Amino acid sequence: MKVRITLTRSLVGALALATLAACSSGGGDASVSAGAASGGGAGYVAQSRALLAKATEGAVTGPSFGTVAADKLVAWRPQDMPTPSALPTGKKTKVDVVYAFPVGSPPYATHLIEKIAPKLGWDVKVFQAATPTQQGALAAMQQAILDKPAAIVVPVVPATWITPALEKARAQGIHTVGIHQDTTGGGGFDAYVPAAEGVQKALLAAWAVAQSNGKAKTLLVSAPGFSDANVPAAEKYLKDCSGCSTKSIQFNPDVFIDPTKTQSSLAATLAANPDVDYVMWPNGSAPLPGALNGISASRDRNAKLIVNTAGPGSVQMLKAGKLPVVVHHPEAMLALAAIDQVSRLVQGKAPLAQDALRLPVTYWTKQDASAPDYASITAAELKANDWLSPYEKAWDVSLKDTVLGVRN
Repeated sequence: MKVRITLTRSLVGALALATLAACSSGGGDASVSAGAASGGGAGYVAQSRALLAKATEGAVTGPSFGTVAADKLVAWRPQDMPTPSALPTGKKTKVDVVYAFPVGSPPYATHLIEKIAPKLGWDVKVFQAATPTQQGALAAMQQAILDKPAAIVVPVVPATWITPALEKARAQGIHTVGIHQDTTGGGGFDAYVPAAEGVQKALLAAWAVAQSNGKAKTLLVSAPGFSDANVPAAEKYLKDCSGCSTKSIQFNPDVFIDPTKTQSSLAATLAANPDVDYVMWPNGSAPLPGALNGISASRDRNAKLIVNTAGPGSVQMLKAGKLPVVVHHPEAMLALAAIDQVSRLVQGKAPLAQDALRLPVTYWTKQDASAPDYASITAAELKANDWLSPYEKAWDVSLKDTVLGVRN
């Protein structure tokens, strides 16, 4: 008989250890890793609850790129953030933004940069791909290059999709910055703004371990080329849980924007793995109804969809009880970090390394969630942790009203 234990944030805090036990050093396999059939290990369950308690108290953080072990996840402090660069002086900076996916993080980051740029004295022009495909993204990038900006910012487009355009931009002296990207999506950008997927996926894995009392059976879904689908941290965390089992599977990127393909692909996968308790999705900004329908159409309708990234869609489903948890970081902070990367590049400075950011990462359950729009989500995240002041101080500008004024 499977026993499910629901942990509220207050209960997690009450169960916290005084200090976080160190994670063992085992690595995650590329495809399937299974723990021993007996026992989840009381110490590992307690460690997971302690990690969740740290996130509940404020936020946890770690390197913004790469697999992050549990003992590298520490309480977030604003002083640990890299100091943003001062703005370039002289002529006005011209920046283009190119995005392909019409929902979630890409348009939100674009709208933020559009609204913030005038306060910095910058000009911004937006190029949206005609279709959310590789061909559409490449065509939009080529149009942006013809505009001859100082830099092009690209939210959620793998470098492998637009390699010819990135090479052409570099040849013409145009800097490029990828948001929600890192070198796992292919090299080519001059600077990257990853979303600390390693931290977020490890925290999701800890939630599954604590929720299942050390017996989580988890399906990890990824999309090749997208850093949002980076699952090694979850694989590592779950492999070190002796009573847990995991399986990883890749879906083609087009599956995530087509609810019919999402439903059929996930339903077929769950049919072949009928004992799955948790389905870890690549990113909560992707449309989720197809995934939920895929679970409903499978034999194990009790499997829970768990995601990271708090967008209007994921938070609405969380509040409706369709998702049990959403792990999240401030999406607005990624737009600010991208502006900082542009500032560094146009001044001839080295960009921040892809593991340099320290994003505050926490989680919401139904009881904790804000209203399901980006303005409310961002306001709640900023109330919990002040990640905005360092940018305001470095750029000598007030940004709070502007940042909280962007709803989608």
